[in-house]
Amino acid sequence: MRLGIVAGIVLLGVLAGCGPRPLPPDPTAEDLLAHGAKPISRMDLLERLSDKTVYGTFSVDTNTDKAGDAWTEYFAPDGQLWYRDRRTTFRGRWYLPDGRDELCLSFREGEERCAKLYELDGTLQFISAAQGPYQGRADSYADKTVDGDAEGFIPK
Repeated sequence: MRLGIVAGIVLLGVLAGCGPRPLPPDPTAEDLLAHGAKPISRMDLLERLSDKTVYGTFSVDTNTDKAGDAWTEYFAPDGQLWYRDRRTTFRGRWYLPDGRDELCLSFREGEERCAKLYELDGTLQFISAAQGPYQGRADSYADKTVDGDAEGFIPK
């Protein structure tokens, strides 16, 4: 009887170690996939983003923002992008490159950033393709999307 209890405890310990490790704040695509995330295809990105306002949060400290800071983006159907965070508001462009399941943004005098998006538990995780410390890692996520220009970015 005692041997059975010990064996059961050992088995539970082994099984607990087999699951995915906790998701870090800046997960890689592999981390996300191990937790059941699904990559979002180019066509799904178009449907999910065009004429939508997306609300997100930085998951790590960046050059200008801190982990936990909120951001909002409006993806106009004509490719215009409006962005706002606690420090700045700007307008740019968004597009989906041919043959790639990526979202690209151009802003701030030609600066361009691209990301692969994954869905995990109702959030969109943005895996950065940009050169730098977050390349291949999620630097932010979005947990709310609403139809239209919900924040009134476009001047009337």
